[in-house]
Amino acid sequence: MTTDSQVFASEIPHQTVIPFFQKWRSFGTGLGVEIGAENLQVTLTVVRPAGIRILDTLEILRYRERPASEWGADFQAFLDKNKITHLSATVVLPAGDSISRSLALPGVPDNELAAAVRYQLDGLHPFSEEEAAHSFSRLAAPHQAHISLAIARNAVIEDYASLFDEAGIAVVSFLTPAAAIYSALRILQAPPAEQFLAVQEDASGLQLYAETKSFPIYCVRFPTNSDRAISSSSAQIRLPDDAPIAHLASLLPLAEKLEISSPVAYAASLAGALPSQALSLNLLPVDRRKTSSPWRWVPTIVLLVLLMAIGLTLAYYQNFENQRLLGLLDAEIAKLQPRLASVRTLDSQILAAQKKLDFLTAIADYPRQDLESLRELTRIMPATSFVSRMDMTRTDIALIGEVDQSLELLKLLDSSPLLRDSEFSSPPSRSPQGKEVFQIRSKRELPSNQPPVAPVQLPAGAPRLMLPPGIVPPQPLQPGIRP
Repeated sequence: MTTDSQVFASEIPHQTVIPFFQKWRSFGTGLGVEIGAENLQVTLTVVRPAGIRILDTLEILRYRERPASEWGADFQAFLDKNKITHLSATVVLPAGDSISRSLALPGVPDNELAAAVRYQLDGLHPFSEEEAAHSFSRLAAPHQAHISLAIARNAVIEDYASLFDEAGIAVVSFLTPAAAIYSALRILQAPPAEQFLAVQEDASGLQLYAETKSFPIYCVRFPTNSDRAISSSSAQIRLPDDAPIAHLASLLPLAEKLEISSPVAYAASLAGALPSQALSLNLLPVDRRKTSSPWRWVPTIVLLVLLMAIGLTLAYYQNFENQRLLGLLDAEIAKLQPRLASVRTLDSQILAAQKKLDFLTAIADYPRQDLESLRELTRIMPATSFVSRMDMTRTDIALIGEVDQSLELLKLLDSSPLLRDSEFSSPPSRSPQGKEVFQIRSKRELPSNQPPVAPVQLPAGAPRLMLPPGIVPPQPLQPGIRP
């Protein structure tokens, strides 16, 4: 068989945006079995909200030629290896042994669907009413007015049911390929597209699955020599020219760990894992269905209830504890408010006292600064000079006296680190003794915590500076001691 390669040029991207509740109730394990022409394909899948994982796969070769007990033992060993002996299988009947149809029943309520289907059933299959069994299920939005219908001969259903019973395999449902694929395409993802065509090709032929506005569910199988299967089917279902065509395996939900060896078996495992999200049709008679014990869900339910109780308790306890701690903090704050007021009062008093202390400390340092300035004058005044008057303020020093060279005295005053900007208050004059009478004013540089300057050592017998009456010469200061 040959198919045009260009039809697969555009793959359909997976759409994973699904309702929150649907995602977080997606817990299950499914065992899917595809009945092939010669072999059985088995896929074991685990579905969780975080994703899908294929646990294991099995292929049973030539099941019709071998004793059922023999390959049934292989199947049981497969279950024992994966520790899922309680799980029942979801079996997909061959496309040649089942018929898939879709019916449009707009306006028909659910309680009247069965009668409406029976009314049209005779025209949908070539068998007599006693020979065929059928099952139906309403499709998902936006095609709620349509139903999916599965039809198979009773003899075929009985044959496969007896075969699996003989092999010791518990079966919960018989599905058609269309029902399995339709359900799997909506597990943990939105439908791939509004209208599309999926192709699955194997050694036995070509299987096409499609969803269009005219055929909301469509599945058909062609033999290997059907070269124009895709074009003829596209025309039959009125597939638009721009509708994507892709391989079936690329449209199914992504799975971890193993590759998808059989897309139909994988789809059956997904439908079996989440039966509540799959089509509810089932061709296996009710008395032949074997479901695992419902008691297996008891530990899960109990654990879920306990987790919910613990979660609610923690949530409310956290809120209660926060309120209790907030009340204790408010009580402690109210208790400490009087102390806080007294502390604030003390802080303001300490600040005021500190300001006063700083002011008094500055005033207490005035005598030391004045003595330092007087000592500096004593050091730099020439021995032949005479000071008749000295006026000292915080910023200036005014001197009146006699000296041999008043200009040299002006330079000596400016060279001192404690004096600056020295100048004559009036022009110098001559005294009767031949000395210059000066009047000098200098600006002070107040000393700040500087070590005392050593007094000038005058030669023995040299005249000293004459101080005004009542002023005692300052004594040398010791480091670290305030005068």
